[in-house]
Amino acid sequence: MDFHAISQRFIDMMRSKNSQNASQPPETYPFYHEVRQMSQHPWMYEDPELQDYALSILPLDKLFQDASELEKEGDGSWGYQDYVIQALLKWFKREFFVWVNQPPCEKCGGETHMTGNGPPNEEEKWNGVRNVELYQCNVCGHNQRFPRYNRIRALLDSRKGRCGEWANCFTFLCRALGSRARWIWNAEDHVWTEVYSNKQQRWVHVDSGEESFDEPLIYEQGWGKKMSYCLGFGIDSVRDVSHRYIRHPENGLPRDRCPESVLQQALHEINIEFRSRLTDSERKALEEEDKREKDELDGYMRPVSQATPTNTDLPARQTGNVEWKEKRGEAGK
Repeated sequence: MDFHAISQRFIDMMRSKNSQNASQPPETYPFYHEVRQMSQHPWMYEDPELQDYALSILPLDKLFQDASELEKEGDGSWGYQDYVIQALLKWFKREFFVWVNQPPCEKCGGETHMTGNGPPNEEEKWNGVRNVELYQCNVCGHNQRFPRYNRIRALLDSRKGRCGEWANCFTFLCRALGSRARWIWNAEDHVWTEVYSNKQQRWVHVDSGEESFDEPLIYEQGWGKKMSYCLGFGIDSVRDVSHRYIRHPENGLPRDRCPESVLQQALHEINIEFRSRLTDSERKALEEEDKREKDELDGYMRPVSQATPTNTDLPARQTGNVEWKEKRGEAGK
């Protein structure tokens, strides 16, 4: 089977409506409601007081100086704000946030092992915690809790977690620094960030846990991850960005949570609602942006020789232990 046939088969799979009856009202599909609920996520980043608090703890002088140096060394293809995000990415990964496989014992510092999960207490619920992991120290036997925070203020103070906490806190910091940002949800249990580059007039992939900037194929080619849905949520732009991250048929998983028409209707409705508070000129600018992004995403489904060139020399996943990565299908090829 040649590439054209494979590519068409992949497109057909992505758009298949055969498995479910598309004539049913969108509200009958749980995924429709899940998408609408997720669209509220980025609004938590818009709290002015929270952004002021973030700016008070960010090393702004260092970030701006590093961005200026990157701009001087660059070839002019990126703008200053893009370099600010690159500087933030480096600082966030290397100095600010900590990846947690198993938390060290809070009593003696020894290694711990997970014993199960428990419900959040009232304070944890207030901080957006839905799940608490329970650990026991291998040395002293001390039992402790590892709440999975979702509330931004709690993350700015705890500064630790896994991909969910990393992407949530980093996306917020991008907004605090003035960049348009999207929180990217992947159905196969990963999340990351996109920021809009005014210089390049496009949305750019950023993964804070991997210190990865503009490497959208890192999951498909570096991690060997197979994916179905990748959806981007911002306060003025929501979109199915799956084609940016899934370029080859063999890396695509079935998209069977609802008919494609239902997903597109949900995204369309959200965009209309979010943009209703904007001026006519702002809406028109976003519609032009939508057209450019659609052309970009559609272009990724052309034969490789015609598609946008991409870097294929990509690393395997850095964060997480081997067993965890293998269980998630992210240990690389």
